[in-house]
Amino acid sequence: MNTSPAHNCKGSFLTQLFALRRRNQNTHVEPYIHDPAADAPPPPPPKDYNRASASTRRPFLGEEYINEKPLLFDVDLNVLARSPQPASQPIPVVQQTPPRVPVKAYSPPAIPLTPEEKARRRLAAQRQSQLEKEAILREEYERQETKRREKLEQERLEREEEEERKAVLQEELRAAALRKARLEREEREIEEQRLQELRERKQLEKERRLQYTKEMERWRAEQMQRAESQCSEKEEERRRSVEGRRMRVARMNEEVFSTNRADKMVGWVTVQAPNMLAWKRRYYKFELGHAESKMLLYGNPREVVKPLDVLPLDGQINSLAEWYEGFEELEAIPHSFALRFVDGVEWRMFADSAEEKDRLLVLLSEAAGIIL
Repeated sequence: MNTSPAHNCKGSFLTQLFALRRRNQNTHVEPYIHDPAADAPPPPPPKDYNRASASTRRPFLGEEYINEKPLLFDVDLNVLARSPQPASQPIPVVQQTPPRVPVKAYSPPAIPLTPEEKARRRLAAQRQSQLEKEAILREEYERQETKRREKLEQERLEREEEEERKAVLQEELRAAALRKARLEREEREIEEQRLQELRERKQLEKERRLQYTKEMERWRAEQMQRAESQCSEKEEERRRSVEGRRMRVARMNEEVFSTNRADKMVGWVTVQAPNMLAWKRRYYKFELGHAESKMLLYGNPREVVKPLDVLPLDGQINSLAEWYEGFEELEAIPHSFALRFVDGVEWRMFADSAEEKDRLLVLLSEAAGIIL
């Protein structure tokens, strides 16, 4: 049971409100009519006319059976005609005004009621109170039903909105899934196309490498065949060159040693000393004797007092070599040859002509005591 001050105040207000309504409805006393000429009271002031006329009303005879406590404040009767307001809104209350002294008026003496009339009026008041309570309960029930229907309608609208939202979300998810599947399919197609192109490129590269390998093998075979043919040609040329040199050396040997040898022992030659990169042109002179044979190199024929280089030849030369005997760098130099000494020293030389080269070879072989 709720015993809060707000609840007690509300109950007291309803009790007084019901009492006021019953008082206004159950007033059946006829108004008193008297002669205005006889003993008429003075007229009230204008501002107090309404309150003076209200004070002349007859009191409700059954009021003592309903509520022993008088009303503590005036109530606006227009509030009763309005629809019931929610509990959260305050109920308008008319401010209490101070009582005024009522104007003297003549009232007939009250007729005492019989016990039966009092009981009848008491029962009527109780029925009226019961009907009002039932009306209030019915209004409250209708208000609760309206509130419940509004709540159900709101819940239905919310369910519909939720279902629509879920439907829209499902549609978006389905569209997103379709879009994702389409993108994945396109990516797979692009990847498969890329892999296919890669396989084709690898196949083309493999075929190109095979073709290049075959061409290289064919070219290598041709080069080997050409090298073999060139080697055979070089061997043949070398053999012919050796045979020709032997014939020229034999003929030059007869010419050098059959005539005056002094003019045949001198001449010009270009030499490259060991561990030197520069070639020097020198004037040579051979001294052939029984004790020691040597080759003297001068800067020019006029300065033959002191030689620039002296090459001992008697027993010191290991061989006279052509370019194809280990001196390939001399291949591009015409009329060139090399001297190999027994101590490993090598001198490279070239003459001005083939005849001059043959004469040098004859003199060197004769001085060193080797056979060409």
